[in-house]
Amino acid sequence: MSVPITFSKVVKKYGANTIIPELTLKVSDGEFFTLLGPSGCGKTTLLRMVAGFNSIESGTIMFGGQVINDMPPAKRNIGMVFQNYAVFPHMTVRQNVAFGLTNRGLSKDEINERVDRILETTRITEYASRMPDRLSGGQQQRVALARAIVIRPNVLLMDEPLSNLDAKLRLEMRNAIRNIHNTMGITTIYVTHDQEEAMAVSDRIAVMDGGVIQQVGVPKAIYQRPANMFVANFIGRSNALDAELLLENGAAKLTFGNGTAVDYGVYLDGGARSQKVRVSVRPEEFIVSKSGEGLSGVIESSVFLGLNTTYFIKLFNGDIIETVEESSIDSILAKGTKVSLRLKLDKINVFTADGKISLTKGGSVNA
Repeated sequence: MSVPITFSKVVKKYGANTIIPELTLKVSDGEFFTLLGPSGCGKTTLLRMVAGFNSIESGTIMFGGQVINDMPPAKRNIGMVFQNYAVFPHMTVRQNVAFGLTNRGLSKDEINERVDRILETTRITEYASRMPDRLSGGQQQRVALARAIVIRPNVLLMDEPLSNLDAKLRLEMRNAIRNIHNTMGITTIYVTHDQEEAMAVSDRIAVMDGGVIQQVGVPKAIYQRPANMFVANFIGRSNALDAELLLENGAAKLTFGNGTAVDYGVYLDGGARSQKVRVSVRPEEFIVSKSGEGLSGVIESSVFLGLNTTYFIKLFNGDIIETVEESSIDSILAKGTKVSLRLKLDKINVFTADGKISLTKGGSVNA
């Protein structure tokens, strides 16, 4: 039976170095929750604290209403899936999957019934008698997943499980993982540095940096309304533009260095004031045209990608920004073409000059 997980002021230190400072977080019962961030941000350290492999210097971690800080890993009823598969090379697929059940002393009939069901769920029934060296990487990872969930854990922990697979297998396996979670409903904490992977599989995502959670939310909110420039830059691609926010007589305008000014009041958070700002604009949030009002620029280069074409454009101030446009039947804008860029104001995000605080409605909300 799955359980909620509660982190309350959790601290992790290695000697004098604080890796995670007072982290507080709630993962709901049955939720697929992802810890996302760059290497060294503390996400795997936190996962290992849940597993019992790392000590907890302060604070508490609870499964349901039970504090697990000092509980031995074997008593936590967790399933784990690692980056390197960790299947037993001397056992068949069936023996690998049955291993945890055999150790728990279940009857042979119950072991066979549960193994058969999980092999079917993970779609590896046809490989039941094979040895691991006759399986592809994706098949071995399915075996590792089956072995982790056949014991019916309260919590499933997954640490970069797809990073050793090629691009096609990663796509196949992330879909499989999501489908299996929908079937099993086990509370899952998933660690990855791949933002596309995180958005594809997660109910909610916590973006981490330096041991601190920068934002928690559903994938759509994290992408569309990042809490700060770190999140905006880490989740997807983003262009950063310098501007000035001016509030006068109840109106709010964003003014850019070439004199372009746009009304932004309807999208502005209520506590904003006149100040210098950083504007985050994703490549698809520009409208590129050969004439008209907007930021002025010149096409530097382009990349045709079939459905879309990516343009790299030098702005009036010398900055290079990236835009994405639906590919045209007629032609691609040539290098040296002068263009104007308008902003999709409902989609851009405005931050304080240091990039730490969102000034856009909904941009500072964790959920």
